Amino acid sequence: MTTALETEIALAMETEVTLLRHLPFLLQDLPSLSGDDQDVIDVLKEAGLPKGCAVLDLGCGRGDITIRLAKAFDAHVTGFEGHTGFVRQARQAAEAAGLSARCRFVAGDLRGAFSEEARYDAVLMVAVGPVLGDMATTVGALRTLTKPGGLIVIGDGYLEHGTPPTDAYVDYADRATTEASLIRFGDTIVARRERSPTLAAFNDLTLTAVPRRAEDLKAKHPEIAADLDAYVARQIEEVALMDGPVVPVTWALRRADG
Repeated sequence: MTTALETEIALAMETEVTLLRHLPFLLQDLPSLSGDDQDVIDVLKEAGLPKGCAVLDLGCGRGDITIRLAKAFDAHVTGFEGHTGFVRQARQAAEAAGLSARCRFVAGDLRGAFSEEARYDAVLMVAVGPVLGDMATTVGALRTLTKPGGLIVIGDGYLEHGTPPTDAYVDYADRATTEASLIRFGDTIVARRERSPTLAAFNDLTLTAVPRRAEDLKAKHPEIAADLDAYVARQIEEVALMDGPVVPVTWALRRADG
């Protein structure tokens, strides 16, 4: 029986529930699940995240960013992820890197983080989608997990100026509207990265690596061929959006003291 969480994960990963267990295989050639890793590191460095900090990574996937943060900032990082296969990979990767003591991975709904009492120097929500609501609602929620003066990192995007509204862009607004939502609670945008070369290279790799792995899976599991074709088509469409009217951005916000 499909759970509500599985449905949400499938939506966030732009796939069908039937493919969830196959995602680790489909995405194994990609260096991360979002392509935003270096942008996250860069905005946190620019914002002055201190060494030895405590970081929360919501929707951490395989722990790619989580582990890089632990290395780059000598950080203690907690990651929440609903896909159990990705959590298993994350724990294995942390152990292989000798970072198990500083990387904690929680398998389950990322909203479980809000029931913990911990507050963090930085809270990340990168390429997860509107799980917590619209942009302003998301920032409002993330602020409750962030220490005053701490950092909130969001990986999302905005529509290029003059783009006509369509169903394909329903989750996006123009830059001014998007950034007004980000700072609604008095926080400050202290760093941003837009359409970085590393993300462009990641998108190029996605267009070759994912279709190849999908063909491998179709040979073994012809019963899911239609779902695999649909998944590949959505990946191609998503990359086209990021190369066109949607500008991918990684923002870092400084949480106001209030």
